[in-house]
Amino acid sequence: MPAQSWVTLIVGVLAVLGVALTIRQRTVADKRAQAWQRIAWCLDHTVSDSDDEAELGWDVFATVTDSPLITSTERKVLLAVAGRSARRALAQPRETEDTDGESEQEDPR
Repeated sequence: MPAQSWVTLIVGVLAVLGVALTIRQRTVADKRAQAWQRIAWCLDHTVSDSDDEAELGWDVFATVTDSPLITSTERKVLLAVAGRSARRALAQPRETEDTDGESEQEDPR
């Protein structure tokens, strides 16, 4: 086989490898973007006033953060956000409704 054929073959193989690597990189980047959209959705729901919605947000958050697409640094950031959010939720007093009516007095006039 002449040298020109070998060069053409090598260039062709390198081109195919380059395209394959580009497609793989784009696929991983798209999957990571989708994972971050899911995490944002979860975080939005964890701060909901509805206890059921907040619980759903935390349940999905725990699942999504275990994704292999999340790096260890990003996982540490997410754990810090979750810890801070949990502390804030515990620090906020729950609003209770006064049902006995003793604190409300009518003006006798």
